[in-house]
Amino acid sequence: MNRRLVFAGLLFSSAVAAAGLNDFARLWPVAATTEGAYTVTLTPDIYAQLTTRDLTDLAAFNADGEALAFGPMPASVASPASSWREAAWFALPAELPPEAGDLSLHITRTTSGELSLDATLSHGSLDSVQAFLVDVRAKDSVVEGIAFDLGMNAPDFNARVTVEASDDLQSWRTIVSAATVAQLRHGDQSLVRRHIDLSPQETEYLRIRVLTPGQRIPLHGVRLLLRPQGLLRRHPPRQWMHAEFLRKEGRAYFYRLPAPMPVDMVNVQLGEENRLAHFSVSARQENARHWGYVGQMTAFRLRGAGVSIDNEPMEVGSNRLPEWRIESSVDLAKTPVLDFAYYPETWMLLTHGRAPYAIAAGSSWARRDSFPLELLLNQVRDKLGEDWRPAATELGASQPAGGPAALKAYNRDQIKSWVLWGVLILAACIIVWMVLRLLRAPPPAAE
Repeated sequence: MNRRLVFAGLLFSSAVAAAGLNDFARLWPVAATTEGAYTVTLTPDIYAQLTTRDLTDLAAFNADGEALAFGPMPASVASPASSWREAAWFALPAELPPEAGDLSLHITRTTSGELSLDATLSHGSLDSVQAFLVDVRAKDSVVEGIAFDLGMNAPDFNARVTVEASDDLQSWRTIVSAATVAQLRHGDQSLVRRHIDLSPQETEYLRIRVLTPGQRIPLHGVRLLLRPQGLLRRHPPRQWMHAEFLRKEGRAYFYRLPAPMPVDMVNVQLGEENRLAHFSVSARQENARHWGYVGQMTAFRLRGAGVSIDNEPMEVGSNRLPEWRIESSVDLAKTPVLDFAYYPETWMLLTHGRAPYAIAAGSSWARRDSFPLELLLNQVRDKLGEDWRPAATELGASQPAGGPAALKAYNRDQIKSWVLWGVLILAACIIVWMVLRLLRAPPPAAE
């Protein structure tokens, strides 16, 4: 009896052993070779390997197979959110021939760096502009986008613009060589494109110039998308991916995200030129019963007569909803392409033990332990100071770990339950057997 119980206990102990590197499908070597705290940016191939929407089948290990503290960046060092803010802007007079009028231009910059500009022109109007200057006035932030606010009765226009950046108003660098800004209306239809995405820029001033000859922008205001720098000064650039088309039902098209990225923007690309369609966008969890409404957007693709305009994407808030549906207002000859944008996430890795270290992903049952990264981070800061920040490290090329076997429909948690129930049932059977044996035993002989 004792031998049976010992055997069952050993079996149960092996079942509850912690997951190891080979319990995951693939690994990515970490460039860091010493103990410390590092930031790791998740790559598209890591996302593609994951099997869970909460990213729990993503872990890290050292050379001895010991699990490392690894998880989403703690709030105290995570990149702060971006926000839109009204910007100070100044119309720059267009280049005009001498007979067009006399120009008087005066630029003043205060000791704090703020800019003021006065311009008087004897002929013409600055209600619409060919060029304008933006005083960023955000020394501790990076600029990630610019938006043009148009007047209530702004005329239709279609212009190509270039965006330049400068820190001293003397030397300029081009950050967007050409982008389309437009407003076109026909009947009750309105096609508007007035946002320009920028790679994160630390700059004092922006200059926007119209490239289309003779075209002006009826500008009413300018807004900037700003992100405080915080501890993580470099935010990974936004990336785009195609959703997987599943099926069509009437005018509704169904798609699926190929991986659990935290998408924040959606865009519909029509397969036909010179076409316009309104879409209702909805999403849901995998196999959920009901769809959740996300929003409405207008998709268009205009080509010809010098016009080349596509619609802007729609913001959907950061989420990992896997299933998406768009329903068109008109019949379409070709299936639209559904694109999603996301910012790759930055995670924190605390290394210990022998190198090399590795990130592992993809398992049907193995899950990462939950680590108190905020607490561990505070302990590091106590030793190194409040201004300390984790160093960024790179990942190497993907390599096989446990391979396809780690992705098989094998639930280790379920096996643990079976083993535990087996131990309990075995113990109960032994107790019943002992009781029956005692009951069947003859009574002791009387003395």
